[in-house]
Amino acid sequence: MNGQERILIVEDNALIAMDLEDELAERGYPSVCAGSVADAMRVLERETPRIALLDIQLKSETSFDLALHLKEHDIPFVFLSGNDASALPFDLRSATILSKPVHVDMIVATIDKVAARS
Repeated sequence: MNGQERILIVEDNALIAMDLEDELAERGYPSVCAGSVADAMRVLERETPRIALLDIQLKSETSFDLALHLKEHDIPFVFLSGNDASALPFDLRSATILSKPVHVDMIVATIDKVAARS
């Protein structure tokens, strides 16, 4: 399997990340988890994911710089967050954002929709 087939999940809550990873795998969407921007960047050094799912607030950092990096490298991403679009910096306002809690079926539909646009 190559990295293009996997989904990058960037979530600092390990239980949420593992649950989402399991739910996606059950639906045929293999993924890899990262708990921080640095962890996600290490994943990106090894592979290019199909799409990234980004929690906005990661402990003491945000995923905004990571989102900009993904955007620069034409890797689609979706924010999963308790925040709304007004929390996004201006240059990321066009990004798709799903408000937590969100059912995995909505995440899968959004993955397909966003990945198809890319």
